[in-house]
Order: sequence, then structure tokens, then C-alpha cells
Amino acid sequence: MNPDCIEFNRVTFALPTQAFKITAYISAEERLPAVTEFVLRLLHTCGRVSLIGLRDYFGFSDAEALSVIESMERMGQIKLDEDYLALSDEFAARFEASPDECPWVAKLKKRTDTVSFDLLAFTNLRRTQSIFPTDNWIKLNPSADVVGGSVDRAKRAYRENFTEIEREHARNRGQERERSYGVHSIENVHANRPSFIPITVGFGVDRKGRLVTVLPEEFESGANFSLVTEFRDRINEELERSPATDNAFVETFLDKFQLDFLRKYVIGNNLDIRAFAQDMAHGLSSSSGVYPLFGSLGSKTNREFIALQINEARKGGKRVPKHLSSLMWQAPNYEFWGRGEEFKAAVEIFTKALKSGGSGDDLHVMDYAQERQEVSVRSKYANTGLVELHLAQPDILSAATWTESLELMLYPGQFTVAMIHAQLENCPGVRYSFGVLSTKGAHLRLVHQLLLERGREQRYGGRWPPKKPAAPIKQAKSLADACTFLAFSDWG
Repeated sequence: MNPDCIEFNRVTFALPTQAFKITAYISAEERLPAVTEFVLRLLHTCGRVSLIGLRDYFGFSDAEALSVIESMERMGQIKLDEDYLALSDEFAARFEASPDECPWVAKLKKRTDTVSFDLLAFTNLRRTQSIFPTDNWIKLNPSADVVGGSVDRAKRAYRENFTEIEREHARNRGQERERSYGVHSIENVHANRPSFIPITVGFGVDRKGRLVTVLPEEFESGANFSLVTEFRDRINEELERSPATDNAFVETFLDKFQLDFLRKYVIGNNLDIRAFAQDMAHGLSSSSGVYPLFGSLGSKTNREFIALQINEARKGGKRVPKHLSSLMWQAPNYEFWGRGEEFKAAVEIFTKALKSGGSGDDLHVMDYAQERQEVSVRSKYANTGLVELHLAQPDILSAATWTESLELMLYPGQFTVAMIHAQLENCPGVRYSFGVLSTKGAHLRLVHQLLLERGREQRYGGRWPPKKPAAPIKQAKSLADACTFLAFSDWG
């Protein structure tokens, strides 16, 4: 990883792959039968040998000697000059070309390989475990023409990558690679069902504030260069499809939450990410009960800090009673939020913290979904461990856009998190987030109000638990009706 990169988000993308069972004939080199090879090596050493000398040397009978000589002459291995034998020109050349003084010969051998290729650049994938994807990942689906022509592409890729494929398979068997000339013909190709490989990508900025896309080291160093290039291009295409945003709402966010200590880091409508991150690392001062945060709340640092607040609230202390409650987490209206392993890890650690103390508290997430798009949005949370999902329709009026860029978290009566998601300068589709965790009563009340406004009756789409049937269950009229624990938010 680039030590100068400041990372602000991680997203898991799904690389499409497909395994093919390929039966082919290979032009392989092999050693000759022992007697034949010994005769050839004798002739190579001696040059010419008489028929009688050959017979006597090997102890053949006349009939045996005649049979061997006729067979080798018929196969073009030797030539007979009166009563003397010598190597044919072809086999004399084979000895000259051989690295080990053995007359290797070509032979067609049938073999069957099961080979996996990616469906972006059609390169051979070594030692990978493809799995069927969760919709929580961003799937980089191949184009229709690639899928339709996958068998022909697999044939071509098998020919082009055969040496690498053969070497890898031999290594897995603990054997030496066969001496071969490559693929002679492909007899049959059976295509398995396409699958995916999850690859978690980091997004950050370098010293000059430019976007840095961080790929896993084992993928970037181990994959074919053409695949890495195509993979990066496809990520950029996905990002560019995400609508651009106006960062004018950054000022609105600072005003609403009275975060004046952050203003010195905002230049125009953009955050000076490096300065902010560096000051945070050295202990950025803020008012009592307010703690600055940067980047994904699912990052290891942020999720552990939030889990610590939950645990402390639930265990209480001297003169401080236990405070048991569920946790509400409001998603921003952003396609690349909560997509991947970091979100799953955050769900796990928050849920575990909320189960301490023996109550039935849980993590509740609220996301956006247009009418009749609820099932699609809910599928994004499959296999994340999330149990409680609420959906609300997005604002139609552009004046309310700033609230859709908010990411909020509320543990009623104890603490709240408020983050704003802003677009990285000159990078449409790429957003970073910054904000605070606060225990101030004013912040708790403001977040409570914003949550209830988002989940009001006219916009609330109901509970859509990811593990339940397609329809919402026990439909409530509003978020307040569905999440009665929010009624205690004003305790702070």
C-alpha cells in the first residue's frame, strides 16, 4: 500500500469468472522405448555400426535384430547403408537439439483440464476460489457479447496460456512440467456456470489530493497486467455512472451542527483531506463531547470506536446507570456506501455490542428506495448479517439534497454520529465522508429530528428485513411507529 495514501472508503467489487472443462490433444515430447533409445544413443556415439556388431552387442538373435532394424528404419529413425547402420538425418538433428543427450520425439496426448478465466480480459486465473456473489458486492458484469462467445474465447485463451496452465497444474501435482509444443487440437469445451471473485478496493488521496485506487497486493502483483488494467477501467466506469453532487451542502452541514472547528479545513466546498487527517492523528481539539471522524464508519478504527461507545453505555459505571437501546444507522443516498467486507464487519461488531446486557436490542439501518425498487435495494444487504432494514423514499425537491448526503447514527440518549458525504474534487462518483461523534444533547435532538423527518409517514416504505420474504412485514406507518426505541432520544 502507498504510505502517502489517505484512504477514505473501501468497496468490494465482484470480478466475473467462468470455469471451463477443456479436452484437447497436446503435442508432447516423450522418451522412446528403452531398447530403441539405447540403439539410437549407440549410433550417436559410434557413428556407424555393422549389423553383426549390433546383433552381438545386444545379444539378439538374427530374427530379433532384423525386427528391431526394420521397425526403426520404417519409423525414419535410422538408415541402412549396405551392412552398416547410422542415424537418420532427422534423428541426428534431434540429438543436436536435445539438452540432455536424449532423442525426444513428438506425440499427441489427450488431456483434460478445468481452467478458470476472468470474463473481463479472459486471462488464466491461478489458484483462485470463485464463489456465487452476494448483491452486497458491486458486480462487474461482462458484456453480452463476451458471455455469448465465452466458449470460443476460452479455446483461444487456452491455446495462448497453455504453457502457464500446464506449469501451474504440474506444480499443484508436485511434478515436472511436460515437454510439449502446445495445443494440437481442442476436442470439447464444457462451460460451467459463471461465478465471481470478491476483490476489495480502497479509495484514497495522495499528497496532491488526487484519487488513488488501492488494489489488494496479491491481485495487483499476481494477476495478468491486461486484467488489472481492465479491472481498473471497469471500476472507473462504475464510478462515472454515479450521479455527481454539489458540495455546497458542506456549509449547510457545518452550520446545522455548529461545527466551527472544522471550517479551517474546508476550502471552497472541499475538505483539505490531508490536513484534516494529519491533525486528527495528532489529536484534533474540539469542544467537549465532540469527536471528529473521517472516512467510512465501517473502517476498523471507526467501527471499533463506535462499538466502544455502545459497550460503555450498556455496562454503565459508578453512579452511571446502564443504558440499553437499539442503534439506528441512516445510510446516505450513495451507491457505493456499505458495499463489502467493511460494512459486514461493522454490522457484526455493532450487533455483538448491542447484544451485551441480555436485551433484545438490535442494529437498525435505514436506506433509500424508490417505489417498487424496494426488493432491489434490500438485496444489497444480503449476507451482511443485518436483520433490521427500513426503507424510505428519497426527496424529490433538490433543496433537500443535503439531507441525502448525510450519514447518521443514533444511540438514543447517549451519542450520535453525523457524517457528510462530499464529492472528491474532479472525481464524479467518488465521495469521502467526515463529521463527528457527539454526546451533546443538541446534536442528539437534531439527529433524532432528521431521522423522523426522513421516515415520516409520506416517505416511509416499511421494514424490509434482508432474510425475510419479498414483501415488507408488519407494515408501520412511519419510522417512529416501527422503532419505538427512538422515543427516548430526548433523554440526552
